[in-house]
Amino acid sequence: MTREELLNKVKTEVPELSGVYIMKDAEDEVIYVGKAKVLRRRLRSYFDVSEKTTKTYALVSNIDHFEYIITNSELDAFSLECNLIKKYMPKYNILLKDDKSFPYIKIDLNERFPRVQVARRPKQEKNVLLFGPYVTGTRIGELMSLIKSAYPVRWCNTNFNKKQFLDRPCIHGDIGNCLAPCISSDNEKEYLKVIDNVVDFLNGKTADIKKQLKKKMDKSAEEFKFEDAIIYRNQLKTVENIDKDLITTLASEKNIDIFAIAEQDEFFDINVMMIRAGKNVGQVNYPLKDVVGEKGELLIQFISNYYLISSMLPQEIVVKDITDDQREILQLFLLSKHGKVVKITIPKIGLKVELLDNCNKNAIDYLKNSKDRIEKHYKMTIEALNGLKEMLGLKRLKRIEGFDISNISGEYSVASMVVFENGEPAYKEYRKFKIKSVDGPNDYASMREILTRRLTDYIENKENFNKKPDLILIDGGFGQLGIAKNVIDEFSLDIPVISLAEKNEEICTTKNSEPIVLKKSDYILRLLQRVRDESHRFAITYHRNLRGKSLKSSLSEIDGIGEKKINDLIKHFKSVESISKASKNDLMKVDGIGEFLANTIFEYYHKDIVK
Repeated sequence: MTREELLNKVKTEVPELSGVYIMKDAEDEVIYVGKAKVLRRRLRSYFDVSEKTTKTYALVSNIDHFEYIITNSELDAFSLECNLIKKYMPKYNILLKDDKSFPYIKIDLNERFPRVQVARRPKQEKNVLLFGPYVTGTRIGELMSLIKSAYPVRWCNTNFNKKQFLDRPCIHGDIGNCLAPCISSDNEKEYLKVIDNVVDFLNGKTADIKKQLKKKMDKSAEEFKFEDAIIYRNQLKTVENIDKDLITTLASEKNIDIFAIAEQDEFFDINVMMIRAGKNVGQVNYPLKDVVGEKGELLIQFISNYYLISSMLPQEIVVKDITDDQREILQLFLLSKHGKVVKITIPKIGLKVELLDNCNKNAIDYLKNSKDRIEKHYKMTIEALNGLKEMLGLKRLKRIEGFDISNISGEYSVASMVVFENGEPAYKEYRKFKIKSVDGPNDYASMREILTRRLTDYIENKENFNKKPDLILIDGGFGQLGIAKNVIDEFSLDIPVISLAEKNEEICTTKNSEPIVLKKSDYILRLLQRVRDESHRFAITYHRNLRGKSLKSSLSEIDGIGEKKINDLIKHFKSVESISKASKNDLMKVDGIGEFLANTIFEYYHKDIVK
């Protein structure tokens, strides 16, 4: 449809009600999802004659038709928008991936003697205390080290609800690093008091831990243990540095997330600053490209997605560039999703304005210093994908599946399937196969088996295999390509397939008898190489693991080899494969392996050459 036809449809068909609109291109692919308090007014703004930003113009020029869904309220539209973005992953929306798993410190008060643990992606549970996230890995390491030095809490995995008490403690109890609850429950109140002190420290109260560390430092010096004294002195300095991060005018118990957005050319960056227990624990940047919308729209879309991935809601969110209406709808959305009221502040004066300015400066600086890297990543993914789509004449190209075979002389034959979505590896979609029907080193037959199994599972809509690839990539030349094409044709499926021959990096297609040769620097070729190399790596890794397990089980079949000797051999040679290739003299270098046993092991792995 032309822009005039789309505008006319808006004027004559779209109601003045709240809802969600879905923009589609000529191939019926969803390219943008948005929400509106008044659908007609919002959709009309896309197709009128007024000037538009470069990004909005790019979106509008790709819209062929649209659909809309009426909702009962703006909140329902907001929630539906989030669900549809997650479902369709449209090109011009913010697609926030769960690729930043920051650590937390976890104390489970449901345990009889609670431990202090590091946790990633923890769930909010009753009587479980969570501190974090800690953006910088060294920071959480420093905190755990400080806690271990200052407080005698346990670090073992003992289940005290089931375990009976021991006669004597472990070494940590012996040297005073643990109150040793494993030998008696008499000190349970004292232990819980120590846990309270740890909680106070993690909440920003450092007086007690300073006192404990200074006491240990002075005692070590008096006992002429100067190395230990230096360690405690350095830890005291670390606590002092932590105090410097304390924002004294904020309530020390408050957790606050601060969001700011910066724009440069077609790039955006959202900076997130995290305040935990009154301390600035770090900032993270989320670069965005090709997204459409005003700053306020992008921020609330980002924030809603951000807390769908991380359910650790703070007590307060500080943000600017959003309206009061947007703040209200975001607050209601977070309440509906998490059952928790979060205060959302748009400050005008004071410290929070300064913190927002700091966030904004970091976002601007990130864009300035990272623009080249962001552009290169875009060229290696989206731009390369679009170029490949055009080169092959495809209507759609989002999901590429790469296949490879791995074996040694036909033994332990396996295959890999790797998946790239939007030009990047989708690790959760990877699959591996054991070859079942082929004897010996026959890569053609193995590829036929694997593709047959893969496409059968797709036809039968089996879980994990019910997505249709937009392109299949095979490692090899025209021979391997012909096998793959025959299998696809047998299923009467319209799935394009190409192969990449490693020797000269030639791209073989089913439409041309001559291969396509691209420059080594071409981003299209480099994308295909990444898919091919990743499928090769994944297949080889699976093959090695499978063969290693088989070899390890074979060790237990050798007379005179028990579990201890197996472990000693593996510890010495690092792998069972190395053991199988070792000489008799090398085998005898392992403790407990004498001449007789070395001969036995060597002969077991060299049956074909030892007479």
